[in-house]
Amino acid sequence: MSKYQWISLMGVWVMVFLFLGFRADWDKGIAIVSGIIIIAIAYRGGIAARTEKTPPAADTFVQNKENI
Repeated sequence: MSKYQWISLMGVWVMVFLFLGFRADWDKGIAIVSGIIIIAIAYRGGIAARTEKTPPAADTFVQNKENI
């Protein structure tokens, strides 16, 4: 699965577990763990690490006048 699919799945999990009826302390713990997992996936997956790619270097070919 791609990183985006994992983040989407974790988002659905966060929405669903709130309605499962866990005790309040369990809800907080599960929310914290889920949030840490989402942050880790986003950071490792390249969402936070994604940088703009630099354009390729200009063509450096120079033709000598002697070879013409």
